Amino acid sequence: MRKLAALLLLPLSTLSVAPAWAAADRSAFFVSFAEQEARLAKVAYRLSTANANWCPKIEQQPGWLLSDLRRFQASDQKAATATYGAGDAPFIAAVAPGSPAERANLRRGVRIAAIDGQALAPSGDAPTIRVDTAIVALSARDAGAAWTMTDTEGRQYRVPSSPGCASAFRIELGGAQAAANGLLVRMTHDLAQSIDDEEELAAVIAHELSHNILRHRDRLGSDRSAARVQRTELEADRLAVWLMAGAGYDPAAAIRFWNRHKRPLIRAATHPPRSERIVAIESEIAAMQAAKIADPAARPVWIANPPPLE
Repeated sequence: MRKLAALLLLPLSTLSVAPAWAAADRSAFFVSFAEQEARLAKVAYRLSTANANWCPKIEQQPGWLLSDLRRFQASDQKAATATYGAGDAPFIAAVAPGSPAERANLRRGVRIAAIDGQALAPSGDAPTIRVDTAIVALSARDAGAAWTMTDTEGRQYRVPSSPGCASAFRIELGGAQAAANGLLVRMTHDLAQSIDDEEELAAVIAHELSHNILRHRDRLGSDRSAARVQRTELEADRLAVWLMAGAGYDPAAAIRFWNRHKRPLIRAATHPPRSERIVAIESEIAAMQAAKIADPAARPVWIANPPPLE
C-alpha cells in the first residue's frame, strides 16, 4: 500500500507549464496524446532495459504505458474512447516496438483485469488508482520470469520476462513538464510534442529516470534546500549520460536540448542554470568515454554509493 500511495505523491523534479490545448479540437488532441504515449513507451523501454545490468533495482518492463478513461474530463470521454477504444477499466495506452508486450500480441485499448491470475482490486477513486494498482502488481512479480495478463474478456496473454530499471512512465495532460517521484517518470503532452528528435526526448526521460535510480526523493528526505535539490539535478544530468549511451543514444542530445531551450523552463531557485548543466553533461561525457577506454564494461561508479547531498 505504501508504494501505491507513493505513486500519487507530488513529483520531486518539476518543470512547470500550463496546458496549451484547452480550446483545441479534442479528437485531434487525443490522437496527438496517444502518439506521444507511443513515443514515450519506445524510449522508456529502451532506456530501462538496456541498462538493467547495473541498475540497483529492477522490475518487469513489458514495454507498455497504461491509462484509464477516469483521467479525462467527462466532456472528453467520447474523444478519448474513440482514440483508445477502451472501456471502464485500466487499459494499455501504448506498446513499444519489439517489446514483450508486442510479442504477446498486446495492443492499445486492451483492458486489464488481472496480473498472474490476481484480479486488480484498487482502493479509492483517484483518477489513476487503477493504473497505479496494476503498476504495483506488476512490480511485485519476479523480474526474471514470464507472467500472464488477463483482459476484461477473460483472454490471457503470456508476456516474456524483460528486466529493466525500476520505474513506471506516463504522459500527463498538464502540470509539471517533466517529473520523477521515486517510482514514476512523468512528462506532459505539450513538452513531448515540442521535442521532435527522439534522442532529445530520451535525454529528458533519462534525466528523470536517473532521479528514481538515484533515490533522490528518499535521500533528500525533509531537507529540500535549494542547494541540495540542485545537487540532485546535476547528479541526474550526469547519470543520464550513462543511461543514454547504454541504450545507444547520443548523450550529446542532452546538450542540444538545453541549447534549444533558451528561456528558463525551471525554477532558478532550486535548479542549476542551464549553462552549468551543459558543463556538467559535457564533463560527464568526457569522463565516461575515458572510463570506457580503460574498461569497456565500466559503469557509473557512484551508483552503489552516491556522495552526500551536502
